[in-house]
Amino acid sequence: MQHAIEWVHVAISKAYQVIEEIQFLMSFHDKSSALNQLNATAHLNAVQTHPWVYAILQRAQKIHDYSNGLFDCSIAPILVDYGFLPAHHAHENRVFLRASQQDMILLPDHKILFKQPLCLDLGGIAKGFAVDLAIHCLRQQGITNAVINAGGDLRVMGNIEEPIYIRNPVQPQQVQYLGRLSEGAMATSGSYFATKNHHHQQVSHLIHPLTQQSMITEKSFTVIAPQAWLADALTKVLVLSQNTHHECFKRFGAQGLITEKFESE
Repeated sequence: MQHAIEWVHVAISKAYQVIEEIQFLMSFHDKSSALNQLNATAHLNAVQTHPWVYAILQRAQKIHDYSNGLFDCSIAPILVDYGFLPAHHAHENRVFLRASQQDMILLPDHKILFKQPLCLDLGGIAKGFAVDLAIHCLRQQGITNAVINAGGDLRVMGNIEEPIYIRNPVQPQQVQYLGRLSEGAMATSGSYFATKNHHHQQVSHLIHPLTQQSMITEKSFTVIAPQAWLADALTKVLVLSQNTHHECFKRFGAQGLITEKFESE
C-alpha cells in the first residue's frame, strides 16, 4: 500500500514538473523564456526553439487557419498596451503594422521565422497544452484515471466521470451544474475576471485580431473537446464568432456553449 502511494506521488510530481517546464518555456511574463526569445529575434533570423514550443505553434497555426484568423497569438502588443502583459525591452519601439500569425513560418528542425516583427502570446492555448502533457506524463507513469483542473481548463482521463460547473458570467461566484465529463477536456472563457480601465475606457483581455478591439461581454464561453489545448484555443473562436456552429467545432470534434446570466437557486 505504501509503495502504491509513493508511486502515485512520484507520478504527480513528474506531471507538475511538466507544467512548470511549459511555464518556463512559454511565459510571456518571463523575459528570458523561449517564447520571448522568438519575439525578440525571429524576425531577424530563423530561431531553433524547444520541440514543445514548436508543437504548440503548429497547433496554434492550425486553429488560426481553420478559424480564418479569429484565433491569433500575435495580439500581444495590444495586451501590452492595455497593461495585461509586461512591456519587455525587446518589444519596445517595435512596429507591428497589420502583423498576424500568417507572418510566422514553421521551418524544419523546430526552427521559426517571422516575416516581420511579431509579438506572440500563448496565453490562449498554453495552459491547455500543459494540461495535456501532464496527462500524457501520468499515463506514461501507469496512471489510468486522473483529473487535472487548471483554473478554467479541465481534462479527464480514464473510466471516471467528473461533474462540471460553469460560472454565472454576471455573478461569477455563482455556479451551475452542467453535467459530467469523461475522457475529454473543457475550457471556459469570459471577461468577468479580466477587465480594467484603460484611458477612461473599460477593456478586457479578449481581443478581436481582425478589428483589434477589446470585447466586454456578460456571457461565458465553454468548449468541450478531446484535448485541453483544443478546448482552450477554441474558446477564443467561440468568443469572437459568437457561433456555436462554427466550422472549427465540427472539424475538431468539439462542442461550444454560450452561457448568459442565470438565476441562482
